[in-house]
Amino acid sequence: MLRYASIFLFLVPCLTALPQASDRSNLDVLKRFHDDALNITYFYPSRFAPVPFPPTTPLTADTRKCMRPTLFANSVTSIDTSSFALSTVDDTCPDLLRFASQLGPFIRESILNQLKQYGHPGIIQEPTSYTIDGHAAAITLASVIMPAASGKVAQTMYAVKACALGSILAKRRKRSDPVGPVSHVLCFDFTTQNGDLLNLMFSFVVQFDNDPLEPMFLGRVLPRRNSRGLG
Repeated sequence: MLRYASIFLFLVPCLTALPQASDRSNLDVLKRFHDDALNITYFYPSRFAPVPFPPTTPLTADTRKCMRPTLFANSVTSIDTSSFALSTVDDTCPDLLRFASQLGPFIRESILNQLKQYGHPGIIQEPTSYTIDGHAAAITLASVIMPAASGKVAQTMYAVKACALGSILAKRRKRSDPVGPVSHVLCFDFTTQNGDLLNLMFSFVVQFDNDPLEPMFLGRVLPRRNSRGLG
């Protein structure tokens, strides 16, 4: 618990230092990736370099036919073990899309499945709901202690998973009014073996269509914790 509490205490001040969409100098040090199919632009730290999406990866444990990989990148620094992936769930697999559109239950199950290959994972932060430019979103954090290899110490893998509805649901006049179907769900996965590097995810920026730029993560998505790790 103390180890997890220290992670939150490190992250909270970083949450207030998000890049501002209007700050041109911050954008200049970010790389840009445009999803032509959905007309979404992502900005990410320049320390990451895109690489071919591997056939299998803990970042996208779901079957490839149901989850369209968009971008996979590794850090290029020698002391960094971080990676991130962008992917989309669409109507290729209707059942998965319906589950993914619930956001919270989907990201919780997905992140645990992704980390199971390393050991017995645990949730650090339960799924928390927020919005990105009007798009409903949710985020969760988890970790797993990987068994130590011969002559080495055990390592901890930290993971963040966030997903957002790709379209903004039309407002209902009454609770009983039907809601339009969700056509796709956008997902972001981040993993690292260095807890101090979790703050990198707060440098990611997204732009839907021609709307203003928005940070992928807002300060309120992680509640403040006390020194005992209790809410």
